[in-house]
Amino acid sequence: MVETSEWRVVNGHRLFVAVHETGGEDVVVFCHGFVSSSTGPQRAFVRVARRLADCGISSLRFDQYGSGNSAGEYEESSFTDWCATITELVDAELDRGRRVVLFGQSMGASAAIVVASQRPAVSGLVAWVPDPNTDPLDVGPDDLLEEAGQLVRGRYWLEAREADIAACRRRVACPAYVVQCTQDALVDDANRHAIEAAARDHHVVDTWTGLPHSAWTHQQTDEVIERSVTFARTASTARTSVTPEDATD
Repeated sequence: MVETSEWRVVNGHRLFVAVHETGGEDVVVFCHGFVSSSTGPQRAFVRVARRLADCGISSLRFDQYGSGNSAGEYEESSFTDWCATITELVDAELDRGRRVVLFGQSMGASAAIVVASQRPAVSGLVAWVPDPNTDPLDVGPDDLLEEAGQLVRGRYWLEAREADIAACRRRVACPAYVVQCTQDALVDDANRHAIEAAARDHHVVDTWTGLPHSAWTHQQTDEVIERSVTFARTASTARTSVTPEDATD
């Protein structure tokens, strides 16, 4: 496996991309969360990418526009733009004849759900703590909000709600592994149940009792990573045969 970093123009944006290349036919595209970056929470995406590489699976980690090392300011980003960027990266890998698994966390998981629902050629989906954003919003598209020290326009959340992420989840044709947490302060019970209700027979919902949104201990992260890597490996090579047992063995 060779790890490299590069700049790419994707969806009209100059983005930072970290590539873990094994030369195989399978690739995972990571989608980071809100006010996060390509390393993922507690650097978990780096750990997952290297575990996947040990299994012969390549991956891409990238910073969305206005995030991490990429060009732009966070307030210029939007949920629709996030989805368009992920779609362009996925299409490029599909055009290369590769099997693609999407792997997202938080709002990156929500965006990955939207893209997977629109790209039936995607082989699998791993979604950590996705937020379907079912709550009513009293915000204008140009309103400037501050969250976790970052400025963001109201359009980001309005677009996320308009995307109807729970409905997209029901349309995801590929096997999916979804991690949810009962002590998630950002995804309340109503939103968590909306994700659960949208599950199909080929979707696995793994609910972790007592865990918060993503601030897991090292051991807890290891356990989530182990299940997620096992699922991603199976989904990338045998899309139609993935079962709940495959994800948790």
